[in-house]
Amino acid sequence: MEVLEWPCMTTIILIVLAVLLLVLGGIVALVVSLIRKNTTMESKTKAVDVFVYAGIFISLLVSVSNIVQILFAAIERRFTDVLEAGQYMDAYSSDMRMAIASLIVAFPIYLALSMYVSKDISKFHFKRDLLIRKLFVYVTLFATAITVLGALVATIYTYLGGELTVRFGLKALATILVAALVGGYYLYALKRNYTKETKLPYLFAGVSTVLVLAALVWSISIIGTPKEMRARRIDDTRLSDISSLQQQVYNHFQTTDKLPATLSELNDAFQGYAVPTDPMTKASYEYRVIQQPTIAVDFMTKKKVMTSNAIFELCADFDTVRETNGDGSPSYPKGGIGTDAPYLASNYYYEGDQSPFWNHEAEHTCFKRVITPSMYYGQ
Repeated sequence: MEVLEWPCMTTIILIVLAVLLLVLGGIVALVVSLIRKNTTMESKTKAVDVFVYAGIFISLLVSVSNIVQILFAAIERRFTDVLEAGQYMDAYSSDMRMAIASLIVAFPIYLALSMYVSKDISKFHFKRDLLIRKLFVYVTLFATAITVLGALVATIYTYLGGELTVRFGLKALATILVAALVGGYYLYALKRNYTKETKLPYLFAGVSTVLVLAALVWSISIIGTPKEMRARRIDDTRLSDISSLQQQVYNHFQTTDKLPATLSELNDAFQGYAVPTDPMTKASYEYRVIQQPTIAVDFMTKKKVMTSNAIFELCADFDTVRETNGDGSPSYPKGGIGTDAPYLASNYYYEGDQSPFWNHEAEHTCFKRVITPSMYYGQ
């Protein structure tokens, strides 16, 4: 994903915050004036309405911004772009998970408050013309329009930068759909005759709920269920352990000129290193020495030289599949690139690593590593 994927998001946030501060200032002033003037039921009702509309305003903004973010992120993960190969990718989709969590909380609040207001106005018709209601409807339309238009501008911006056409089309379609749904409803709300019964608010609630649920189901199917996410995190821990062991084997070789016979030789109380075990079974990781190196002395330089490769394997039992060649598409076999993948310091595993060096299936997988003479420091 490009760093400037949301070039105008900062501007949108600043505008929304400014509007929110102005509205909240007006709310406080209105509430104070209502309390000072009188204590009639109408004034008390208006004071309650202030907080209800504030809840609608905030929950709607949160819902709209997060559903747009969910749809955009899901589209990007579903249709990968080779231009993003090698870029950092959040292995746990933190952005989508936060957006999903926010939407799950905010959207029901928005629906509940909106239905409450609709029934309240149907019962007390004078509330249709309350200044606070008109203020919030117009501000909501304005803020929602800015948020959606900002997302549309960002979509066009990335498309002009070479983004996949299918991603641009789906993002534009999602943005237009959200804008039409929200804008259409509030334009209708301004002109609605509350003396007549209508099913349109229920239709809006039903359609919006279906769309939100569809977006949630689609996004979860892409990033994985909580159970799948946990399994992926556990497998990532296993890869981190294997990577750590690989580094320790390499350091041991540089110090002793040979591969350790067993992993227990890597325990070092002075360095504070303890050989890790499987996070679930607590069993030791499998380790095999395939070939010890041949070390000789160069009689000309009187220095040690390595004349044959050192080869070893580290194995673990995985619960998920990892197949990537750097851009999210499967290409390489399990156990890394090829059969005899050379060990490099840059092959250390890290969160978000998209290299094929750590590919594995949902089964017992071994990683064969080779230390070549060019990697030997000598003494």
